[in-house]
Amino acid sequence: MTDARLPISKSAPTERLSSAPSSNSAGPAPAEKPRPERIAGIDVARGVAVLGMLSVHVFDTFDRDGTPTVAWSVAAGRSAATFAVAAGIGLAFTTGRQRPVTGRTTTVTVAVRALLITVLGLALSYVTVPAELDQVGIVLPYYGLLFLLVIPLLGRSPRTLACIAAGIAVLAPVLLRALARILPEPGLSLDPTPGDLLHQPLGVLSQLLVFGEYPALAWLAYICAGLAVGRLRLTSVRVARRLFLGGLALAVTAWAAASLVLLRLGGLRHLWRAEFDHEHWPEARTVALWEVPDGHSWWSLLSRAPHSTTPFDMLHTLGSALALLGALLLVTRTRTVNRLLSPLAAAGSMPLTFYCLHILFLATGVFSGSPYTQYAVMVATALTFAVVWRHTRGRGPLESMITVIAQRAGRAAGTRKGDTGER
Repeated sequence: MTDARLPISKSAPTERLSSAPSSNSAGPAPAEKPRPERIAGIDVARGVAVLGMLSVHVFDTFDRDGTPTVAWSVAAGRSAATFAVAAGIGLAFTTGRQRPVTGRTTTVTVAVRALLITVLGLALSYVTVPAELDQVGIVLPYYGLLFLLVIPLLGRSPRTLACIAAGIAVLAPVLLRALARILPEPGLSLDPTPGDLLHQPLGVLSQLLVFGEYPALAWLAYICAGLAVGRLRLTSVRVARRLFLGGLALAVTAWAAASLVLLRLGGLRHLWRAEFDHEHWPEARTVALWEVPDGHSWWSLLSRAPHSTTPFDMLHTLGSALALLGALLLVTRTRTVNRLLSPLAAAGSMPLTFYCLHILFLATGVFSGSPYTQYAVMVATALTFAVVWRHTRGRGPLESMITVIAQRAGRAAGTRKGDTGER
């Protein structure tokens, strides 16, 4: 399912945060089908998101003069959204691409992957909490829950998934504010641990769904959008152009609408009085624009700050992710560009591995007093390791481990129940 004119990467054959089977066959395995080639543009987009994620986790929000840093101005919120959309694309790729595969085998495979990613994320909290990595919120438990929530939607059409994504992006932020007024706060740390899950399972669930940094009720929009994109023929120039132009239009429109409401219609002062009144105006102007409000009032829905989980924030970052994906699908059709970007594609083919490794590195505190050095070391190490590993071993180590376990569990479930891979 590849276009001969589209340069594609030659190793690690399947897409995602961790891959799953593209069929649901049960019983004795027939001759193994050739795995679909990776699409370079998707891997490069993940690679760009890796660099953006590293920058946001290394550099502060504001410079000494009070202006937002370049890292936050460019990457904050957008990198995370790109990861989430790419996770949805990967899920589409591993469940049939343009011909969705459903059934017990697929359900169990996705569910086991979700469980493994959740456990891995909770375990990382034992590193971040003692190290006081307050600038880093572990996203993996949220991803695990998102994968479970999206299972009933795996067979839906791209149009339906796109409509669901748009509806969630607009309505979920309102629902989150309403639920936050009703539900008791879980009182957990930023990153819940396995111990928290054992002692306060409902508290952990409410944090992952509502109160956390990446609330699953809203972030499901990114996964659904990615799932819709992954069901399209991404080797098509027409599809890539529509993704780029449509995403760009959505991002610009959302940002312009937020700017109009905040800067021209007085929304920023209302937001400041409701959420940032401890800061003095006009010094608080930049803070109100870039810091996440606590959400104590409905005025918080006007924020366009990264990770504020408002309609403006979600639509802008969703559009940015789609535009980046479309642009990279287009430029990687050129063989020369594809080769130049191959280190980024290599890093993007193993995002789960690099996500965990960068958390462990930050926890050591090495070069913590010199963010530029710390960032340069992480980027150089990531790209070098990715290129070497991909050419010698293929799929990333954590991606490979989770894939093997999830696939075996799915095949075992299909065999026991005589699953035939219903579509």
